[in-house]
Amino acid sequence: MIGLDFFLDRFGVFLSVLFVFIGLMSFIYALATIKQKGHRLEFYLMLLLIVGSGVGVALSYNLLLMFILWEISTFAIWRAVGFYRKEENIYAANFTFLINFAAAAIMLVGLVMLYLDNGTFNFFEIKIYNDLAAVLILIGILAKSVTIPLHIWLVPAYKSIPASIGGCLAGVAENIGVILFLRLFTTGNYFAPEFFNTVAWLAIASCIIGGGAALISNDLRDFLAFSTISQIGFILLGFAVGGTYGIIGGMLYILAHGLAKAGLFYGVGLIEDATGKSDLNAIGGMLKWSPVLGVSMAFLAGSIVGFFPLVGFWSKLAVIIGAVSNSAYFGIGAIVAALFTLLYNLRFYTKLFFGQNTGKVKSLSYVGLTVVFILALLSLLFGIFIYQPVDYLTANGGLL
Repeated sequence: MIGLDFFLDRFGVFLSVLFVFIGLMSFIYALATIKQKGHRLEFYLMLLLIVGSGVGVALSYNLLLMFILWEISTFAIWRAVGFYRKEENIYAANFTFLINFAAAAIMLVGLVMLYLDNGTFNFFEIKIYNDLAAVLILIGILAKSVTIPLHIWLVPAYKSIPASIGGCLAGVAENIGVILFLRLFTTGNYFAPEFFNTVAWLAIASCIIGGGAALISNDLRDFLAFSTISQIGFILLGFAVGGTYGIIGGMLYILAHGLAKAGLFYGVGLIEDATGKSDLNAIGGMLKWSPVLGVSMAFLAGSIVGFFPLVGFWSKLAVIIGAVSNSAYFGIGAIVAALFTLLYNLRFYTKLFFGQNTGKVKSLSYVGLTVVFILALLSLLFGIFIYQPVDYLTANGGLL
C-alpha cells in the first residue's frame, strides 16, 4: 500500500523550495514568451507535472511511489519536448520517452527485487541489497540524470523543447535521478565500494566527455545540453564519493546548477527570439544590445564554472574536496572536469557577447530579462551568504 508516504527532512525541503522556485520562474518567463496560445494549457500542465513530480520524489520515502512520480515526469517531458508539434519535435519527444521509459522499466525490476528481499518499498527499512538490483536501478538513474552512456536523449530534447520549460527540465527533472541515488544508496544502507567507485568514474567520464563536447559545440542548444551532461555528472560524483563534503557539495551544486542552467536556458531563449538564430558563429556582440543580459549571464556562467564568490564556487569546491578525500584519482578527475567547465563557458560567453554581430536584433522581453537577472542575483547572494544553506543542510544531521 502506497498511501501518503512523504516525509520532511532538510534535504527534501531544500530541494522542494528550489524546484518550486524554478517552476515559478518558468511560469513567469512563459507568460511573456510562449506564443502558441492553442497549446498554452498543455504547456502549463506539463510544467506543473514536472515540478510536482520533482517535489514528490524529493519528499517521498516509498520507492514505488517515487517510481510512479518518476514516470509522471517522463510523460510530462515527452509532451513538453514535442510542444511545437513539428516532425523533428515529435521525433525528439518519442526518442526521449523511449529511452527514459526503457531505462525506468529496467529500474523497476531492480526495485521489485529489493521489495522481494526486504518486504517493503520504504527505503528507511531496506537492509538487504542485491548487487544485481543495484545495477538495474542505476540504469534508470543514469538515464534520468543524463549520465554517459545513457545521455543520448538530451541533445534532441533540448533542441526541441521551449526555452521556458527547458529551464525546468535542467533544474528539476534531471535531478530526480541523483536524488534517488542519494536517498537509496548514499544515505541508505548499501555498502559496496566497487559500486560507488564505478559510479564515480562514470560521473567523471560524463563530466569530461560532456565538457569536451560543449567546448566544440556551436549550436546554443547543443552547448546547453552537453554542459548539463557535464554538470549533472559533477553532482553525481559528489554523491558517489560521499562523506560530508561530497554530499553537501552535491546538494549545493543542485542549487547552483539549477539556478544557473535555468537562467542560461532563458537567456538563450531570449537571444534566439531576438536574432532568429541558434548558431554561435552567427551571433555575437550581444553585450551592446543588452548589457543587463550580458552581465546576468556572466554571473550564471561564472557560477557553473565556480568563480568566487558565486554559489557554484563553494559547491564545486566541496565536491572536489570530497573527491580528493576519497581518492587522489577522483580528485584529479574532478579538477580536470572543472577545467573543461572553465574552457567551454569562456568560449561560449566570449563568442556570444563579444563576437561580431552578423544581423539585426529585436528587442528582448523585459519580463524574460528580469527572470534571468533574478536567477543571476540569487547565484551571487547564495554564494555570499553560503553559510545559510550549509547550516540548514547540516543541522541535526539533515533531519527536521
